[in-house]
Parts: sequence; structure tokens; C-alpha cells
Amino acid sequence: MFSTPDQLIAMHKSNLESLQTLTASSLSAIEKLTQLNLAATRSTLAETTDRLSALFDAKDVKQLTELAASNVQPTGDKMAAYAKHVFEIAQQTGNDIAKAVEHNVSEGNRQMHAMVDALAKNAPAGSEGMVSFVKSAMAAAGTAYDQVNKAGKQVVEMAEANVAAATKTTAASRRAAAH
Repeated sequence: MFSTPDQLIAMHKSNLESLQTLTASSLSAIEKLTQLNLAATRSTLAETTDRLSALFDAKDVKQLTELAASNVQPTGDKMAAYAKHVFEIAQQTGNDIAKAVEHNVSEGNRQMHAMVDALAKNAPAGSEGMVSFVKSAMAAAGTAYDQVNKAGKQVVEMAEANVAAATKTTAASRRAAAH
């Protein structure tokens, strides 16, 4: 498969670089999610303390009811914003991983084609049919991969559109409820 040890070393080095890229992307996503969760927890704790203090200071049932009602909309807005941030982090990480995978698949295909071409040059007479079959199978596998990749991208685009639509609908519903 590899004609020199240098080619084998280069392949392993490339794989190590790919692993490092994927690991760095995953760690970055974990870091972002951790920061988001810490900020959300701090904010929630402070707001809960303030709201409970205000509820304890209520003088009558009417004031208590108004305080309770006024807390519903900000909570919904914050939940929607939190979900949007989580989605954005997941989307960015998914894009980074998809780019790395696409690069690796492309490089693997290039190496596989080079290997088949080298084997075809040294193949014994009469094996042209087998070489042609292998090349056809590789082309079919490449086409299948491209179709699956395209379908995956369409699913991601639909999910993005659905999140955007849900965010708009939620915001509109909250504005309508406030009036």
C-alpha cells in the first residue's frame, strides 16, 4: 500500500493532526458550553434571589400576583436565548468536525485511487476487468458518500431553519402576550 516508510509516517502524522483538530474542536465546544452554563447558573441564582425577596416583600395578593405574572416572560426569553446559544455551539462544532471528516475522506480517496492506479500498472495481463470493477466500485462508493453528505447538509439546513422559525414564533408570542 505504501512504497516507502516515509509515506507511512506521513499518513500517521496526518492522522495525528486530524485527531488533534477534532479534539481541539470538541474541547472548545465543551469550554463554551461550560461557560454558558456557569453564566446561566449565576444569572438564575441572582434572579431567583431577587424574585423571592420581592415576593416576600409583597404586601397583598394583588402585588403577589403581579410579581408572579411579571416573571413568566423573562424566563421564557432566557430559555429561548440559552437554547439558541447551545444550538450555535453545537452547529459550529458540527461544522468543524464535518470539515475535518471531509478532508480526511478526500485524502483517503486520493490515496486509494493512487494505490489502485499503481496496482493496475503492475497487474498481470488479463486482470483489466478486475481493475475496472475496483475503480467502478470506488466511484460508486464516492457517489454514495457525496449523496449522504448532501442529505446530511440538507438536514442541518432544515434544522437551522426550524430553530430560526421557532425563535421568531416564540418571540412573537411573547410580544403578543405582553400586550
